[in-house]
Amino acid sequence: MIGPPERAACEQIALLRSVGYAAFGRHEHGLDVLDLVFDSLIDQPGDDVRRLRFAGHGVTLDVERTTLTVELRVFPAGPVVVEARGSDGPGNAQLVSFLLRWPGSAQRPVRTAWIML
Repeated sequence: MIGPPERAACEQIALLRSVGYAAFGRHEHGLDVLDLVFDSLIDQPGDDVRRLRFAGHGVTLDVERTTLTVELRVFPAGPVVVEARGSDGPGNAQLVSFLLRWPGSAQRPVRTAWIML
């Protein structure tokens, strides 16, 4: 059974996902969206390192955030260009989404769901 803090976090994730999908539909055609499938904040609370996994459309992006760094791992491995887009949200919370492109490849670009990193 999940408690009120976990329930609030799940509701926030669902809201951000729906807002993100709506924004993608209006502004970024030709992109696939990767879903957030793991967030250590919810799935393994208490860890000092935040781990996220986005997946879909044959692509997985692992994000690891510490107090000093953000590390990204893309699967399948290969030449990829990663861009981060952020915006100030309510209460100055930083929302982030990552865009992945494969130069010279037929792979469609993908963008992650928006997340407070």
